Amino acid sequence: MQARKWIVSKDYSTISNWCKQYDWDNAIPKEVLPKVGIMIIDKEPICAAGLFIDKTSKLSFMWGIFSNPKASKIKLYKAMKLCVDEIKKEAKKNKLSFVYSVTGENALHKLYNKNKDMMLCENNINSYIMSLSKNKNLDWISYKHG
Repeated sequence: MQARKWIVSKDYSTISNWCKQYDWDNAIPKEVLPKVGIMIIDKEPICAAGLFIDKTSKLSFMWGIFSNPKASKIKLYKAMKLCVDEIKKEAKKNKLSFVYSVTGENALHKLYNKNKDMMLCENNINSYIMSLSKNKNLDWISYKHG
């Protein structure tokens, strides 16, 4: 299994296809993905996560993990663990102090709980988004996918 930095212009089609395979109404829009991210590959892409970085803050936000629905559970777990480790390395390289993430997915919750470096900071959370564009279709991030 190998990790590499993601290239949004190249990897978006893979992430978009995964969203379609999960029967999401809409794939995550390309323009909301951060420049920094990690793609895990084992002959084919297995999973990916993005890391939002603000150079004025020591706090970053890990978004994802997007995953290949055809990957076996064991392979996916190993890939997600590697992805989190690589996100941590990327955050350290950027001199960040914290990586914050949220999830509604049980598999990610278990992975994060087993990761010695991650601490549960909230266990009863609702997340909200405000659209500032004319496109109000937010199915790609809505509650029904969590």
